[in-house]
Amino acid sequence: MQEVMTAKQLADYLQVNELTIYKRVRLGIIPAVKMGRALRFKKDIIDKWLEVESGWDQEFETLLRRTQVFGKQAGITEQKIQQAVKEVRAK
Repeated sequence: MQEVMTAKQLADYLQVNELTIYKRVRLGIIPAVKMGRALRFKKDIIDKWLEVESGWDQEFETLLRRTQVFGKQAGITEQKIQQAVKEVRAK
């Protein structure tokens, strides 16, 4: 029988905050199964996901840092991004 974990158990397993689990599920980063209103996580799937993600996370973090540096150099602020999003959504 497969071991199934709750969000709290997965957070403990990954040594992260439980809110981090919910956020990453919402973003489609962590594989989850919805059972009614509750999320469940199959341990074997999480373990396979971790093997794949470990390298990808490092690449993503590097890309994010480079993007932030470029944005600062170009004078792009969070407020400018929010304003641009509002303008696009208003069209």
